Amino acid sequence: MKIAIVDDERPARSELSFLIREIEPDTEIMEADSGESFLELLRRNTFDACFVDINMGDISGTALASLIKNIQPDIQIVFATAYREYAVKAFELGAVDYVMKPFDAERLKKTLDRLRDWSSPVAAIDKVMLYNGTAFQVVEVRDIIYIESDNRGCLIHTAAGDFQQNETLNAYEQKLRQHQFFRIHKSYLINLDAVVKMVPGYNNGYNVVLRGYEKNELPIGRTQLKEFRQRFGK
Repeated sequence: MKIAIVDDERPARSELSFLIREIEPDTEIMEADSGESFLELLRRNTFDACFVDINMGDISGTALASLIKNIQPDIQIVFATAYREYAVKAFELGAVDYVMKPFDAERLKKTLDRLRDWSSPVAAIDKVMLYNGTAFQVVEVRDIIYIESDNRGCLIHTAAGDFQQNETLNAYEQKLRQHQFFRIHKSYLINLDAVVKMVPGYNNGYNVVLRGYEKNELPIGRTQLKEFRQRFGK
């Protein structure tokens, strides 16, 4: 794996780099001491993952996460923080994990194992098995219209109905990444083949209208708008 460590404190970068190399000796690691310097690094290099400090001098880690995804959508983000309350925010922003300072080697190993799984090639699947409250129903991936976050799980909207699942939106984003699905917002993953139109939304933003759910306009995040339009040649 190729990993970046983004932290404005040299001791924190050095400690994390040391631990990662102890656990994964073959990992290639690059460091950045600010959000700005990492964005420059990101434009010249491709990374599998990055560890981002929540509190930096020039930009917050949460704001930086959105910019990172604009440049490299497939990069996996892990937040590093001394404050446990940021954990929920991390997952809302699409991070695959978070690690607490001071770093714990055993906890870090679990994170690296997760990153390796995410970085491994995933075979495309044509069907998924969804729990309907009493049994597991097999649904064609093409029949999934969109998926939305719902507490710690998600709600999957399909041509056959809606399914409440315990898996996270991040998990389904990974599972369906070989198909035409796109994360338009931290709370929504949509099937691009189901898009009917894009319409003006709140505060100069835009919403998307999907087949079969014409009354449910879904917001497109400002940081996702450019890539969303590019998917349709705009």
